[in-house]
Amino acid sequence: MREVSIREKKITETGIIGILANVLLAVGKAIVGLIAGAVSVIFDAINSLSDAISSIITIIGVKLSKKKPTKKHPYGFGRIEYFSTIIIAAIILATGATACYEAIQKIIHPEDVEFTWVTAVVVGSAIVVKIALGLFTRARGKKYNSESLVASGTDALMDSIISIATLVSIGVFLIWNVNIDGWIGVLISIFIIKAGLEALFEGISHVMGKRPDAAITVAIKKSVNEIPGVLGTYDLLLHNYGPENAIGSLHVEIDSNLTAEEIHKLTMQIQIKLMEEFHIMMTVGIYAVNKKDKEKYEKIREIIKSYPGTLGFHGLFADDDMKNMSFDILVDFTIKDKKSFIDEVTSKVKEEYPDYNVYINLDMNYSD
Repeated sequence: MREVSIREKKITETGIIGILANVLLAVGKAIVGLIAGAVSVIFDAINSLSDAISSIITIIGVKLSKKKPTKKHPYGFGRIEYFSTIIIAAIILATGATACYEAIQKIIHPEDVEFTWVTAVVVGSAIVVKIALGLFTRARGKKYNSESLVASGTDALMDSIISIATLVSIGVFLIWNVNIDGWIGVLISIFIIKAGLEALFEGISHVMGKRPDAAITVAIKKSVNEIPGVLGTYDLLLHNYGPENAIGSLHVEIDSNLTAEEIHKLTMQIQIKLMEEFHIMMTVGIYAVNKKDKEKYEKIREIIKSYPGTLGFHGLFADDDMKNMSFDILVDFTIKDKKSFIDEVTSKVKEEYPDYNVYINLDMNYSD
């Protein structure tokens, strides 16, 4: 039997709490809304019900994401959690669009409402519950790295704003006998649609390949640079296959005088350390650095600095016997014509070192 992780348990537990709370809120609001004939309260109830469905999808998503890797999907099913976020976003958007349509109909064809102070108390209590539930769910989502929970928690906090708007509608009617129910319904639907779009873009961003979290990439480079024998860490790439599964690669600069055995021990040390500290399987490549190339390094650095869009260079190696020189240049995404850029820099370097064949590789700024 598969062992259930603490993360999975906590996400499931949070989802169940969300389901129970939202179902109770939906039932209470629906009863009050139907009795009062208030579209804003009814939409608020529907929104709470959609939140309960979102929690169910979150639980299903995290369960499916724990399936064992297969030959067809060797990296596992972790990204299912991101699709869960997209499905939740679609539900929120559908709810918002329906609410907007019905609210506009209410404005065009207004109906009498029968708000009471009991209605106000029910909606006011729902606001308190929603704020508490939203803060709790979002905090759990951030703690256990679940975008689905973060989306659900944020949506719950948005719902509290929606309920406040509903309460305003009730208060205006009770104090001044003015019916703004339809207009409040439109306002509510706008908030729902906004929350849905934000969740949708976040989910799509992860599926497409979002830039790795800067805090993690900076910490990885710092950890590697602390290892004796490492002169610099570059070209860090992280491929995310779910919140708990990442595979990556990086290059380290080392002294060119190290033996093959010493290099093997060093790369193994790096891999083991990163697996223990970050749970990331990392492929490690090397740049052999000649200390005698310091003069070349300074001259080439000055050449590269003169070009906009360059962020640095590394991996310089000059083979004096074969007259080959190679290095990598780190560039940002403003450089569009990469071939022309490489040709121009190559020409500048060859002016300084005409006897060398110059080979340049461009590294894009994929991580911090």
